[in-house]
Amino acid sequence: MNYLNKRKSAFGYALKGLKAFFRDEDHPKVHAIAGILVVILGFSFSLNSIEWIAVIFCIALVLSFEAINSALEQLTDIASPSYLESAGKVKDIAAGAVLISSIAAGIIGLIIFVPKFLEILP
Repeated sequence: MNYLNKRKSAFGYALKGLKAFFRDEDHPKVHAIAGILVVILGFSFSLNSIEWIAVIFCIALVLSFEAINSALEQLTDIASPSYLESAGKVKDIAAGAVLISSIAAGIIGLIIFVPKFLEILP
């Protein structure tokens, strides 16, 4: 198999993973809806380039951490089908990473959007 076919296959696997991620997990749907709402707000307030970069990065970061968290949960369930405290700790730490990125994204969203809301208030 040549290089381009290998890359095409790898891209296909990634798309398959994203499909499973959004189909089988609940939290990605919540994060995606929040991201869509933020993008709509961004268009409504005509964000500048730097603000768009921050918004897109935040959305991607939260979804990426959520994907890693979901993958680690799946892997942990395979490796430890019965309860182990250490397996639970792995899941909790991965969930904590999602929480950290979500809080950071929320703070960045406030920094960007609160002044814009204040501008339209009488």
